[in-house]
Amino acid sequence: MMDSIYAEGTLVKEFKKQIIEEAKVQGIDCDLELDKMRLREKRGVYPGIVYLDHQTIRAIKETYYVELLKGPEKMKNHTQIQAYVIRWHPSQCSVDPIEEILLDNDNDLKHVIEKLSELSGVPTEYIYCAKYGLSLFPVEISCLDIENELKWYSIISALYSLGRYYSDGYVIHYKDNRETIKELTDKERSEIQEAEEASNDDTGLSSNIHVSTSIFFLCLLISTLSS
Repeated sequence: MMDSIYAEGTLVKEFKKQIIEEAKVQGIDCDLELDKMRLREKRGVYPGIVYLDHQTIRAIKETYYVELLKGPEKMKNHTQIQAYVIRWHPSQCSVDPIEEILLDNDNDLKHVIEKLSELSGVPTEYIYCAKYGLSLFPVEISCLDIENELKWYSIISALYSLGRYYSDGYVIHYKDNRETIKELTDKERSEIQEAEEASNDDTGLSSNIHVSTSIFFLCLLISTLSS
């Protein structure tokens, strides 16, 4: 947890500069770069709305997340919705590291699948996607359960099958439907369970964690400077 005080009406971009300097002073061990960090609402334990550089923060006292990005911020418009995506490989019983897409239409399944196709290179007709539970990051589900516990939709499914994405931070699983499910031996199933439990011990999460270890958040408590 990092504490910070800011003047009301400060632009997000200027506040991010302040965070970088204060992190150095407070000895926080993380590499913060102005164009590779994202300020976002802390919604319970989940990352929520993304605050863009041209916006201002008005909360008197609030907790936020600072998300470290792999590259420069691509989200430029507050009308866009940021979603995390996890590619599931049925033929390997494994998932790829979590990535993200930006949605311009929050309730169009075809638009979601087109974005996933652009990201993965898989033709749209072979992409199936799903949401799990509340689908808020981090999603805790075992690789042993992904195929059967999720309800999968294709580009020909009903328009609103996935529901709407009202705010940032939702998680979508997707797969190439040409992949066939791997038939696991008892030994392989046991090895997956042991690997997931070992990851849980390190992170404190109750289920499969390797879907979320590629994203780092710094928790930030900020207060308004009295005028």
